[in-house]
Amino acid sequence: MGPVTTNPWLIALINMTIVFGVLIALGVLMNLLQVIDPTKKKVAKPAVAPTPAAAPAAAPVAAAQDDSEIIAVIAAAVAACGVSADQIACVRRIDAKSAWTVSSRVEAISVRKECF
Repeated sequence: MGPVTTNPWLIALINMTIVFGVLIALGVLMNLLQVIDPTKKKVAKPAVAPTPAAAPAAAPVAAAQDDSEIIAVIAAAVAACGVSADQIACVRRIDAKSAWTVSSRVEAISVRKECF
């Protein structure tokens, strides 16, 4: 028994139809999973409670004191390494949950181990 068809255009059309049919089916499956995603965090409506107006004003003051202490410690560590204050461009807080932050910390530790 020989091949059903030897026409290359018909074979290409059949193959492309199968490929795009599977891609469309995967797209529909992805959209369905996005709608019924069990790992999506449920957003609960917070209970409305009266908050005092003075509480938010006190929080930045405490954070500024903590930042000044941290900056002083960083400046002392940099000065201990022999770097002058003119060479420091800026000191800024980075989000601790960021993947870039975690990656840079791991890289800094591994490079430090290689150097000594």
